[in-house]
Amino acid sequence: MAALLSAMLFVVLVVLTSIAFIIAMMNGTAYQIPFIIVVPTVLYLAVSLSLYKHFTTRKRIFTFIGIASIALVITGYVPIREAHTESIRIVNEEVDPNFYQPFREDSKLDQLETPASLKIQEQLPKLDGETWLYPMYAAFVEATYPEGDYPSYMKDGLIMADGGGRSFTHLIEGKADLIFTTAPMKWHYNKAKEAGLELTVTPIGKEAFVFFVNEKNPVQNMTTQQIREIYAGTTENWKEVSGKDMPIIAYQRKASSRSQKALEQFMEGTPLMKPATEAEFRDGYGNVQQRAEYRNYKNAIGFSHRFTTLELVEKHKIKLLNIDGVAPTNDTIRSGEYHLTREIYAVTASTGNPNVQQFIDWIVSEEGQQLVEKSGYVALRNGNEIR
Repeated sequence: MAALLSAMLFVVLVVLTSIAFIIAMMNGTAYQIPFIIVVPTVLYLAVSLSLYKHFTTRKRIFTFIGIASIALVITGYVPIREAHTESIRIVNEEVDPNFYQPFREDSKLDQLETPASLKIQEQLPKLDGETWLYPMYAAFVEATYPEGDYPSYMKDGLIMADGGGRSFTHLIEGKADLIFTTAPMKWHYNKAKEAGLELTVTPIGKEAFVFFVNEKNPVQNMTTQQIREIYAGTTENWKEVSGKDMPIIAYQRKASSRSQKALEQFMEGTPLMKPATEAEFRDGYGNVQQRAEYRNYKNAIGFSHRFTTLELVEKHKIKLLNIDGVAPTNDTIRSGEYHLTREIYAVTASTGNPNVQQFIDWIVSEEGQQLVEKSGYVALRNGNEIR
């Protein structure tokens, strides 16, 4: 009977272990495999030895417990450490348009308290723009367009979020009537001129570049120079900037990201230190190092554009730093007192759609500006002026 039960347990554990092994490989978490093997092995040995009456003395019991504990600790250290790391919140600068699609019940879009005064029923303007601005102009669509399906991932769709470079191309090619972006560069104007078009640029709001730390970090204000010294690697401990005695983890972003490029501009030619890295399991061939995403440790500092930080600020997980004594509030961003700001524009290129201009006029109106602010960006005028 003991042999049968032991054999049945062995088969069940082999099947479960094989499934867990495959899942770990598919998820790129091969570091879990030793632990996945040891756990069922310990369980099998404990049950089998019990069935065969092995644990008849305290010495045998404690010997088994000691060996099993050592095996579990050795193989479980990395998975537990990784699980702890994954449990620490990150601040991701990417915006997933799927969460902000207009007219979806589960959409995270902000809305006006009353129906918009503008309702476009036909010749709907084709929109495109920076992905990080999609939550704002998708809210414009929900407020003024007929109810319908406007997926951002549709190629040549009505409402797209293709990013700055592609959206400018679509504007010049006539695939978009209006795009939402930061200030066009000289080559954008030249490209439009070559196509016989003229860009019309209308400011509609502002956004800020911010630095943030864990909510429990006592540091609230830093100077521009102090942050530059941190990211240059010359300041390495929080006590050097009136904080606690703990090393600074200065996270960076992907080299191609807009926030990383903003950091490089902020540094004004001062070389950046080597970014923090973490292990990544790739293609089953072992661990390689990749640039680490921000983790909200008590001694971490990170940066992003303000919109992507608002949710965690509201949940009191992180706090935005005052820069040179100025907090990144709507009023200081709007006035330019907080100097790490840039304007957001609606850009057209000689479109023939008659509804585009009235759409832009509505965006800069009281209602449109309220929706800019509700969406997490900064309106051109303060709250009293847009009500």
